[in-house]
Amino acid sequence: MRLPGGWMASGEWRLRTSLVVLLVVATVVTFGVIAAGVLAWRVPAALAEDAARMRSEAVRLAHHLEQLLSGLEGRLGALAGLDAELPPEQGRRLLDAVVAEGGFQAVYLLGRDGRVEHVALPPGWTNAQASLQGADLSRNPLFSAARHLDRRIWSDRYLSALTGESTVGLAIPFADHVLLGEVAPDFAQYAIGSGAEGRANPVLVVDRAGEYVAGRNLAESDRLRNWAADLRDLPATADGGDGAVRQLGFAGVLHDTGIARSGKLDWTFMVAVPAGLANPQVRATVAIVFGGFLASMLLALVLAPLWASRMSSPLRAMIAETRALTTGKFGGGITRGPIREFNQLATDMETMAEAIRERQSELRQSEARLRQSLQNVRQLNLELEERVERRTADLAHANDELSAAMETLKMAQTELVRSEKLASLGSIVGGVAHELNTPIGNGVMAVSTLHDEVGSFRGEIAKGLRRAALDAFVDRVERGSEIALRNLKRANELIASFKQVAVDQTSVQRRRFRLGEVVDEILLTLQPTMRRTPYKVRARIPAGVEMDSYPGPLGQVLTNLLNNALTHGFEGRRHGLIEIVAEPLGDDRVCLTVTDDGSGIPPALADRVFDPFVTSKLGRGGSGLGLHIVWSTVTAVLGGSISFTSEAGHGTTFRVIVPLVAPRQPAAG
Repeated sequence: MRLPGGWMASGEWRLRTSLVVLLVVATVVTFGVIAAGVLAWRVPAALAEDAARMRSEAVRLAHHLEQLLSGLEGRLGALAGLDAELPPEQGRRLLDAVVAEGGFQAVYLLGRDGRVEHVALPPGWTNAQASLQGADLSRNPLFSAARHLDRRIWSDRYLSALTGESTVGLAIPFADHVLLGEVAPDFAQYAIGSGAEGRANPVLVVDRAGEYVAGRNLAESDRLRNWAADLRDLPATADGGDGAVRQLGFAGVLHDTGIARSGKLDWTFMVAVPAGLANPQVRATVAIVFGGFLASMLLALVLAPLWASRMSSPLRAMIAETRALTTGKFGGGITRGPIREFNQLATDMETMAEAIRERQSELRQSEARLRQSLQNVRQLNLELEERVERRTADLAHANDELSAAMETLKMAQTELVRSEKLASLGSIVGGVAHELNTPIGNGVMAVSTLHDEVGSFRGEIAKGLRRAALDAFVDRVERGSEIALRNLKRANELIASFKQVAVDQTSVQRRRFRLGEVVDEILLTLQPTMRRTPYKVRARIPAGVEMDSYPGPLGQVLTNLLNNALTHGFEGRRHGLIEIVAEPLGDDRVCLTVTDDGSGIPPALADRVFDPFVTSKLGRGGSGLGLHIVWSTVTAVLGGSISFTSEAGHGTTFRVIVPLVAPRQPAAG
């Protein structure tokens, strides 16, 4: 709705705005779903690719170092293969040449006793040559291992005899000598530098004990750290192994780390790349997806208004021309656009305008005819007034007669209702009288028998009382009194129940009572009637349901529902069951359900079952007031409601819902 000043009512959007929002939202949602799918697929794939690449680089770096070490081993092994009887000067020149080629920081020629016969050193260390010449290196672990195993052997890290720093050496025994070459300290750094050029991520080499040997792009904490605990159970990879991938922390950042172990030196090579969102490929993927998302959103924001304007422009023109139609301008046609539905709407509106034009012409003609008709109507009104006066007098007379008939009908209905109640009470009286006949008759018989026994006992006394006769008399008196007492109690219970039911049903007396006790009293008074039938009544009433209401009307309702089931529901049946169930509804109401498995209510009577004089036995003992009295009592006296469900051949269920505290009745006092 448009407000004064051109504002729109709250909650209304312009078509153009709605289309723009729809297109932008569709674009954002579509690209968002695609972006989520790309990230869900690409991020794990990128991480897996980097992890595999790190593993391959670690294996390649291990192989590269082993190839360099093999080169050093080949150079030193070539010397060991020469004749040991070479002139000393020529042997020293060969050793110096090996050191000069690089890779070794010192090469020692040791005799059988481990003393240095000659040492070749790089330039700058010639001053140490004199101190090492003749030195005893028999305690060097590499010399001992080579002599013991009698084969070439690479050492673990040990302290260099030349520099006193950690180094790695190669020992080759030949004849009575051992060639021992110490690898230069920067050899490992050179090896990883030549094998991992251009890498900006951590590269680390550690020895068998997990201590730092060489590395690149490492924090000081990573160099000082012992990595043995992180590298347990790793296979050697220098002889063709595939390496392994583990997540390790470098400088406090988690990295996917490719790990390979050299079988020659038992060194471990690690090449790492950041894990998770810190991974460059992952960041690049996220950046590309996010950039595409922003680009698509910007494109949607640019194109959506243009498309929305193209869509809404014909509609705006149509609205303007429609307003012209409302002012009576029928001449022009409505503009068409590219939208088929809008064009169809324009055609329909033109058709409507033509119909309105024709209707106006017809209205003008009808207006003329109407004026003529009004003249005729005025004349007829004069004649009609006279007729109405006559008919009014006749109607007043008929109304008086109808009122008198209604009063007579109400009196007859009241008498029929009273007769129905008294008939029900009379039926109960007859049943109770029949039921009382048995216990009272049994009591009279027991008392008369006792009277005869007393007479006989007096005769026994006159003859002389014996103990056996006394015991027999006492036993017969005891049995007779028990029989009389039991039957008199039964009669007393029946009379008390009947008295309460009779008082309740003949007066609208309000009192507090337990629902279960009232139901039991009603069933007790109906027992004589029920015993003459093959039908059963079963009641399930919770013990704690107390009411402040009218037990008489409530009993009348229950009696009428039971009699209705016996009279109509079980007609022609040899068995039947009626169930009475009470169920509290909250703290202030109770639902009383009366269910039978009889023939059910005929569909033709279902909509009128609570109307007066509606019965399936009209003229055959049925007055048609039983259920009407039930409905009137439940709604007017007990302040509740009654409903029913019935299925032909499967019985009927009446559901009575009444308050625990009934509304006050003026007649109840």
